[in-house]
Amino acid sequence: MEEAALDFGANEWRAFWQITLPLIAPGVIGGGLLAFTLSIDDFVITFFTAGVGYTTLPVRIYSMLKFGITPEINAISSLLLFNSIVLVLLSLKLLGTGRKTL
Repeated sequence: MEEAALDFGANEWRAFWQITLPLIAPGVIGGGLLAFTLSIDDFVITFFTAGVGYTTLPVRIYSMLKFGITPEINAISSLLLFNSIVLVLLSLKLLGTGRKTL
């Protein structure tokens, strides 16, 4: 459908916003909700199982968020996102399921 939109004169951005995005929106929303659910679950588990004197990363981030978003929280979030992307790309490379050309 995207190629058909391009054939009928739509530019790439218009084809993305009107064709591709509505098609992938349920998956993106579902992934976001799943990530939110898992992160809340991770926080609850670590909050109740952390021993006295130990502060885990989710609990530390939560306590830092009480006072507002600081550059430290942005840096931690950027590092976690970068590490996640690197691990996903590494796993795709090792499994050989990356994008292949004809």
